Amino acid sequence: MLLLAKIVVTFLTVVLLAKVAERMSPRHAGLLAGFPLGTAIALYFFGWQQGAGFAAHSAVYTLGGLTSAICLAWGYWLVIRLKPQLRWLPLAVVCGFTCFFSAAALLQFLPAQRWLNLLVIVAAILLFRTLLKGIAEVQIDRSKTPTHALGQWLSGKTATLLFRASIATASILLITGLADILGPARAGLLAAFPVSFFPLMLILHITWGAGVLSTTIKHYPDGIGALAVYALAVSYLYPVLGLHWGTAVSLLCSVAYLLLYGQIRERVMKG
Repeated sequence: MLLLAKIVVTFLTVVLLAKVAERMSPRHAGLLAGFPLGTAIALYFFGWQQGAGFAAHSAVYTLGGLTSAICLAWGYWLVIRLKPQLRWLPLAVVCGFTCFFSAAALLQFLPAQRWLNLLVIVAAILLFRTLLKGIAEVQIDRSKTPTHALGQWLSGKTATLLFRASIATASILLITGLADILGPARAGLLAAFPVSFFPLMLILHITWGAGVLSTTIKHYPDGIGALAVYALAVSYLYPVLGLHWGTAVSLLCSVAYLLLYGQIRERVMKG
């Protein structure tokens, strides 16, 4: 029953979010990638399996561990900015994963203090916004179609949804399955893995090229703020409100952040 719940919840959530994202520009897709999809599902099932206290403790490490997710995107970009051709995709994936796990290995030594983990992710967001600031804005040109078979297949809506949902579901099953073995600290760090954004990166690279993906990566640190708000809220609310209400209120906090951030950014751009 638990296994089926994980599969259904992850699959349907990815499909729903993908439907929204496909109507957005790469910039907005990067922001939406920060919506706490994989993290929310992982922490929820941590609480289901090991209790709300375990999930709340894990969320503290997830907060700082979100730095690893940005490192994954940055590591991927380091390759595609020099080698944008599709044949270099495996190297980009290896580089991204190396950056993610290297950062997580260091972050596991952080004390389980909210203020310190919050400080780490805020510093990481500011740092990577600066590092990625110079990336050119490239929009999706839907008048052009991919010339290779894999890109043509992934350009279809059904194939895209199945690809994203399948990878996300497999990631959630692995992360939640390892939680009891890893303990709350390492499980929390693993919960920061970009379950939804990683398959999106692959799709954008394969279908629309390195330029469009680079634009999305450029705005990814901005979207991470919503994940940080969610993890922080879970760490406080799970012990007080319990698993279900704690998840609902934490999601509302995350959505409020995204709406507020979007309004502030629009005013800054107009001003």
